[in-house]
Amino acid sequence: MDRDFENENNDILPFKTSSSKDKAAAKIWVTASGKGGVGKTFVSSSLGITLSKLGHSVVIVDLDLSGANIHTVMGVKPSHMNIRHYFEGVKTLQELVIPTQHSNLSYVQGFWDSWSPIDFTMEQIQALIPQLHGLRADYVIVDLGAGALEPHLELFKAADEKFLVTSPEPTSIEKTYRFIEAFVCHTLKQDSTPESYGNMISTLRSHRQRTLGKPFSFRSFLKEETGLNYDFFESLTAKPVRLIVNSCRYQNHSELGYGIKSVCNKYYDLSIDFAGAIDFDNAVWQSVKGREHVLFAQPFTGLAGQFLTTCKQLIDPEELRAVV
Repeated sequence: MDRDFENENNDILPFKTSSSKDKAAAKIWVTASGKGGVGKTFVSSSLGITLSKLGHSVVIVDLDLSGANIHTVMGVKPSHMNIRHYFEGVKTLQELVIPTQHSNLSYVQGFWDSWSPIDFTMEQIQALIPQLHGLRADYVIVDLGAGALEPHLELFKAADEKFLVTSPEPTSIEKTYRFIEAFVCHTLKQDSTPESYGNMISTLRSHRQRTLGKPFSFRSFLKEETGLNYDFFESLTAKPVRLIVNSCRYQNHSELGYGIKSVCNKYYDLSIDFAGAIDFDNAVWQSVKGREHVLFAQPFTGLAGQFLTTCKQLIDPEELRAVV
């Protein structure tokens, strides 16, 4: 049975429903960053647009508490209905999905009408995850706020694909490492006793301050201190953190991801994936000013090709290899 849905202009749009038996659960792609200002929202929207152009239904969910602006990047007016209504129990998450003028692409408006501090609890995030999987879409792109807050890390951990966005600036690179460290610790915390977890944090701090008396292996440390064989590192090899370096101006910027990948492997025994480098392009901010996303305004730009390659590597690598 079809339902009607009201968009941000109060137009009544047809919206098809389907039972959970009719389709597989939506895949969740989460984009995060160690600090703000690295272009995380641009990456989130670009991944969503690219997947929609490939024929997949996509919902972009804005969970940036510090400044929801997916609607701005997408060039649409803010809706009077937003995700606040889900957390207040007024609407279901599906009822907050707003279609765009572009085929296969919808979004959930983030908090933009709150003038007091907002925060998520772990319980709220854990309850949200199955709701995200249940949205009527092939892919759900979640745009998180900046920083390694515990609710961010919990949602990042649950994602089918985890994108960590950085830029070539030193402050961004440093915060990227801190986010990765926090993610490792958060994931291990659920299987640790308070004593062993505290010891792990203390050892990591000593490692950072270069006060350990011998070379440090995070994986070996966990086994020696707890006697447990964690599968954390093996599972992240299957579903690794995908690093995206945004706003690359020079060749060494484009190669930065390989350096970060090497450091994570050497110091944390952690394998991450360098998903790609995105070039700096003045057309990005110009398109936001013109209220039309650059991938729609300039569909044949080099940026479009870079996001297309990244998406196809994840959803259809065999086809990409055939083309290459």
